[in-house]
Amino acid sequence: MFGLELIKHKRTLKQDFSECFSSLKDDLGNVPLEMKTNAYVNGAILSVCESYLNSQNVSKHSSKAVVIDAVFEELYRRESIPVQVQIDEWLIKKDSLFIKGYDDAVQNADYSLNMKWLESYIQQNFEQATGLML
Repeated sequence: MFGLELIKHKRTLKQDFSECFSSLKDDLGNVPLEMKTNAYVNGAILSVCESYLNSQNVSKHSSKAVVIDAVFEELYRRESIPVQVQIDEWLIKKDSLFIKGYDDAVQNADYSLNMKWLESYIQQNFEQATGLML
C-alpha cells in the first residue's frame, strides 16, 4: 500500500471521529477523560477503524496499525498509548463491555463511516470535557 493511500485513510477516519466527538470536546479539542477508560467506546472505535480499513482493502497489519494509531492519537493525544495498551488488555481478557462495543460497531456502522449511533451513545453517556487541569 502506498503511503498516500494511508494518509488518505488516516485523514478520513480522523475527520469522521473528530466530527462524531465534537459535541463533547472542550475548547482545546480534548475528549472527556472518562472516554479514555471506557471499554465500550474504545471497542467501537477500534471496530469502526478495522471495518473501514477492510472495506478499503487495507490488509497489511502494519498499515492498519499506523492508521489506527493515528486515530487514537487524534482522539486521546498524549494518552493514546496507554489507551491502546488498555485495549490490548481488554482484547486478551475478552472484556465483555469491550466486545459489546466492538460488536455493536460492526452491526451499526457502515463503510461510509456513518457513526450517528456512536455519537448518540457518547452524548447520552458522557458530559462535555471541561478543559480544566489539576
